[in-house]
Amino acid sequence: MSAKSNQFIEKSKKWLTEGVYPLWSSKGIDTKQGGFVESLTFEGEPMDVPRRAMVQARQIYSFLTGANLGCVSKEVAVAAVHQGTRYMVERFSSPSGAFIYSVNPDGTPKSKNPDLYTQAFALFGLAQAYAIEPNKEIKDRAKALLHYLQKDRKVAGGGYTEIDEKNGVSYKSNPHMHLFESAIAWMTVDRSDQDWKDLGHELITLATTKFIDKTSGVLGEYFDENWNHLRENGKFIYEPGHQYEWAWLMFLYEGLTGQNLKSVRHQLFLLAEKHGTSPTRKIAFDEMWSDYTPKTQSSRFWPQCERIKAAVRLGTEVSKEEQPQYAKAADEALETLFKFFATPKKGLWYDMLSEKDEFNGNTAKASSLYHIVNAMEEYVNLRGKLTDP
Repeated sequence: MSAKSNQFIEKSKKWLTEGVYPLWSSKGIDTKQGGFVESLTFEGEPMDVPRRAMVQARQIYSFLTGANLGCVSKEVAVAAVHQGTRYMVERFSSPSGAFIYSVNPDGTPKSKNPDLYTQAFALFGLAQAYAIEPNKEIKDRAKALLHYLQKDRKVAGGGYTEIDEKNGVSYKSNPHMHLFESAIAWMTVDRSDQDWKDLGHELITLATTKFIDKTSGVLGEYFDENWNHLRENGKFIYEPGHQYEWAWLMFLYEGLTGQNLKSVRHQLFLLAEKHGTSPTRKIAFDEMWSDYTPKTQSSRFWPQCERIKAAVRLGTEVSKEEQPQYAKAADEALETLFKFFATPKKGLWYDMLSEKDEFNGNTAKASSLYHIVNAMEEYVNLRGKLTDP
């Protein structure tokens, strides 16, 4: 492994250990009301704003992953997970079995909308909690959510409806990707239960038969009720970050099921590399058109994270001659990601790099850490297996 990638590994662990977890374990957890806070100011203080269920689920994962990396103590992580899980279930549960979108800082409901994205992450967070304490209450709550989805949200052609407060019912691939992630998480911690296997099978089938366009090879974002791509002037929108994320998840799913998805995974990755990144700016674009032209020239932090994950995972299964391409993508993405961390206080991050390569903002969202620590864990554990560029 190169000196550069070794430095990246040490830099990542140091930033998490000395900056992120001391700050977010002290300021990012509400010791009075419970739960994880939504965001911190660049002074490192919690903001008095509504809290999303999704943030609770993601922070449960983030603290567990930090402990796995040795960047936060197991005691601190487990305590954070227990209080976060309890808060999520008590404050966000709906009688239907769904989880509501957000609550006020005092724990009273803010938005009762049961959007699919929130349901996916609630299911994911419950799987993380079950991993450290496999009790019946956690699994029963997850099953109640699954029952709600299958009873109230099923689409005739497979998948589930999204519900937006402003726009009503819609059909999107992104929440299905996170449901797929949740199915994988449950399949990993509860291997004998057929329900999780059935959910995973349903979602991978939808992705490979409907979400991925046969002509362009890219995976679209927005659909009609029959899972046809919504187009403007013959083109539809896709996101390089989600190409990487789907590819990474398919790798995990193949490991659990044996279903051969290698060609699909690498096609998604390589198309994102070829068309969805800027070699000069060393970023992954936020949005693209299906003719491979950028829709937006900006770049949020998270597509860089997904590029790292996919590059190191998929790079482990290609030939030694092909590996440098994957290693280079991971190194480049992590180098770019570190630019987002140049905030006034260590352990925080900017959200977006503008098309002029400028950062702005003065707060850090708690929801971001899930992406960041996941990418760093993959880089730390897998980068050394790849041939250097």
